[in-house]
Amino acid sequence: MFLRRFLAHDPHRRALCDPKGVWHTYGDLRRRGEHTARWLAQLGVQRGDIVAIHLENGLDLVDAHLGCMAIGAVRLPLNAHYREAELAPILDDAAPALVLTTSPGRFPAASHTADLSKLTTSELMHPGEEPARGVWPEDEVTALMYTSGTTGRPKGVPQTWAMWETNLDALAALWGLSSPASPEPDCLWLALPLFHTHGLVLGLHGTLLRGARAMLQARFEPVVPPPEVTHIYGVPTWYRRWLPLMHTDPAPFRRLKLLVSGSDGLDAATSDGVFAATGHRILERYGMTETMMICSNPGVGERRAGTVGPPVAGVAVRLVDGEIEVSGPSVFAGYRGAAPRASEWFATGDAGEWDYAGYLRIVGRKKELVIVGGVNVSPAEVEAIFVGVPGTAEIGACGVADADLGEVVALAVVLAAGEDEGAVRGAIAGRAQALSGLKRPRRVLFLPALPRNALGKLQRGALRALIESLPP
Repeated sequence: MFLRRFLAHDPHRRALCDPKGVWHTYGDLRRRGEHTARWLAQLGVQRGDIVAIHLENGLDLVDAHLGCMAIGAVRLPLNAHYREAELAPILDDAAPALVLTTSPGRFPAASHTADLSKLTTSELMHPGEEPARGVWPEDEVTALMYTSGTTGRPKGVPQTWAMWETNLDALAALWGLSSPASPEPDCLWLALPLFHTHGLVLGLHGTLLRGARAMLQARFEPVVPPPEVTHIYGVPTWYRRWLPLMHTDPAPFRRLKLLVSGSDGLDAATSDGVFAATGHRILERYGMTETMMICSNPGVGERRAGTVGPPVAGVAVRLVDGEIEVSGPSVFAGYRGAAPRASEWFATGDAGEWDYAGYLRIVGRKKELVIVGGVNVSPAEVEAIFVGVPGTAEIGACGVADADLGEVVALAVVLAAGEDEGAVRGAIAGRAQALSGLKRPRRVLFLPALPRNALGKLQRGALRALIESLPP
């Protein structure tokens, strides 16, 4: 079991370096988690309750996750940059018992908020009290992750201990990661935000499961990784931003053991550029919130650029009319509030093809999500923010290619008769403040009409082609 394995690690072994540069051992993390669990219990949290965590990367956020893990609460990670309009549908659906946040003003409808950063260790000490512990069933839900849907309404994905542990163990074997018995454990440079599967599960909990080390960053900066770092999990945008530094100062990157890229497709120019500068072929893999990791190139063996590799051990993959379908123990049982999946196979909405070596290539998305720097953005959600802007007759959002972020959001606007473009552009800029940064439209264009089919449905593919054909 995941929790038992975490508790069994050498308490004197270094585990986590926080963003302030302070190292914490496994014993430190265990104590902090147990203290936080007591505090959660004092606030009325019980096993199985949902606790929303709305915090920036930092030690407080790690404490929150460890405390929930110890008490058996279900974690609900929230993007700390989300605004009230983005948080509302998630909170309405999840109904958390508690929200941990430093921004309570964004939760006016939440009846119970608390600020973990204001808590001191001394307030949590209760001499003679047994620390919070638990050995939870493998099928028990440990996290509730929300993913953007094409309808714009976020969907809750319950993730269990079994989903995590089976998939993380398979990746550790495939990537050749260190074990708890390793005298020199891996050290992960962890700048991924801890509100989605990539950063939270693969990054933080993948480290804790194996007794490895992580250097947690508040945010990504294209700087030389510290000398302790051996592994990097990132997104294509990071590697694009790193390339100039890799070419001018390649030595710190050449000594790394593994560079992994996910959450978006890696372009050939970046993959080849990193290889030329560092000698490392970036390991590409493919996964989803609903499935954990589906396919991956190997840690040792041939990595085929432009592919996401063969299926991970324990995962079955098939193509049905070109669409990728997945089954296995790391695939979720069904969305929160919906009936369990009727089929063992989950349709991903992504299109793929096999190459001659049995490596999967992602050739497109049947879904309409825009992936901005590795973050999924629903165009329908963006459109909903701009509906009713004075002076507009129609609004349409889609993704367009971007050399840095991979894709960005573009907004196409049809003016109402007689309206002034300048005034409408200003109103749109004001309304955009309701969205977090990556969701805000980077291009706003005024068109005479939007491409629609015979039933009036917006044709996002045609809209994207039209926008990309216009000068920037």
